[in-house]
Amino acid sequence: MVYFGLRGQRLSVLVSLVAATAFMLQGYDQAVMNGLVTLPTFLGVFPQMKDSQIEGTIVAIYEIGCAIGALSCAFIGDVLGRRRMLFTAGIFVIVGVILQATPFSLAQLIVARIITGLGVGAFTGTAPMYVSECASAATRGRMVLLQGFFAIGGIVLATWIEFGLFFVKDSQVNFRFPIAFQAFFALVVVSLIMFLPESPRWLVKRDRTENAREVLSALADMPQDSEVINQELDVIRDTYQEEKQNSSSLFTMGPERLFHRACLAVFVALLAQMTGVNIVTFYSTQIFEDHLHYSPVESRIFSGCIQIWQFMCAGLAVILIDKVGRRKLLMAGAGGMCIAQAALAGLMSDLSNRHAGEAAIFFYFVAMFFFPVGLFLLPFMYAGEIAPLSIRHKVAALGACTNWLFNFLIAEASPTALANIGYRYYIIYACISFVAFVAFYVFYPETKGRTLEEIDEIFIRSKSIFDPVRVEKSLPRTGFVGSERRLEERVLEKHSAAHIETA
Repeated sequence: MVYFGLRGQRLSVLVSLVAATAFMLQGYDQAVMNGLVTLPTFLGVFPQMKDSQIEGTIVAIYEIGCAIGALSCAFIGDVLGRRRMLFTAGIFVIVGVILQATPFSLAQLIVARIITGLGVGAFTGTAPMYVSECASAATRGRMVLLQGFFAIGGIVLATWIEFGLFFVKDSQVNFRFPIAFQAFFALVVVSLIMFLPESPRWLVKRDRTENAREVLSALADMPQDSEVINQELDVIRDTYQEEKQNSSSLFTMGPERLFHRACLAVFVALLAQMTGVNIVTFYSTQIFEDHLHYSPVESRIFSGCIQIWQFMCAGLAVILIDKVGRRKLLMAGAGGMCIAQAALAGLMSDLSNRHAGEAAIFFYFVAMFFFPVGLFLLPFMYAGEIAPLSIRHKVAALGACTNWLFNFLIAEASPTALANIGYRYYIIYACISFVAFVAFYVFYPETKGRTLEEIDEIFIRSKSIFDPVRVEKSLPRTGFVGSERRLEERVLEKHSAAHIETA
């Protein structure tokens, strides 16, 4: 097939850019309510939002839709395939955005946010896995993390569009246009995704070997009959066949340690969200106005600058991911968030001190350095990397679902918690961030530069939850697709067959 006439690196970049556009929508939609909940025009249409509990529920209900959308990938993701799942998700988003931009009742807004969330959740449960399965081991980190860069770009765009429209007084366009604009990203994905290659590993799983060969050839820009393509296809197919022979339930261990891997995927998403960064994403404008007593204009400028800073730091993450590695960045993210949240707890404890409030803004910037560098998209990518092909869609879906459920928890709890326990709320997240740092150090192996098949080997050789980090450090890097053990086994089989023939 011809994919816009592109092959090799250019085709891989286009695949990553389209998936990144889906995540740009995710970031935009994540932040779009931040600047709307204090607008007089918005509150005039939805006066119920003046109640902090209702506000938390309306902001957070979107996350429930996202959780359901992500979880759906576990059931229909392998049936539809990666491309058609992304296409379907885009259609849900477009419908949801139309409904979300046109409501005059709270009930329609709630339904619309849930429908939009279904599509965005399916995006997050599919896009990182799709790119991981298409990218080479050497570039996989950068290609996947590009989605995080775009997602934070979406947050920046939402923040500054809302800032500009803040000066459009007495017109509902100042909240309806920012909501409607997100349909643009979904339209881009829907328009392009079916013209891109399907995941070669999904094609192998569906017994479409020749189609997989065509895709691998296009992505590597090599002839279909080349030795490299043949060997790569053989390793993917042999690894999957071995997984099928040893297959068991996601919730049992077995030789592939499926339950162990699923737990790692779930907890990396849980711990990343429970560092508490979304207090800033969801409510920074309101915190600056109500708690730090800045003007509405100043509050929106601070929020916008924080998101630009986060965008720049996400670009740094793209550069570092394949040099520093996943494990070190996860630990750096958790450690930095622990420091930032502890500092915020101390500074926010005395809001009568103007200088403490000013210093608190600095530590919001500190949090927005460490989170995008180590914790924003890495959990999505890590879940897709550590899962075997046979259940990769389920593990990725569980990880994404966990991300959205704990997003919901923070969005729902934050207005009430900030109103009732104030600075103590930050202490909770400082403690969780410290626990996350320890967990990443002890339980999470490095996956940098490893093929997906080599990562399988790390867990096959592990005998306990403490082994993967040690095994990964001792496992030689083949520098090519596939695990060393399986390649050795095939050589032994050939030698045995030759010996039998000679005898």
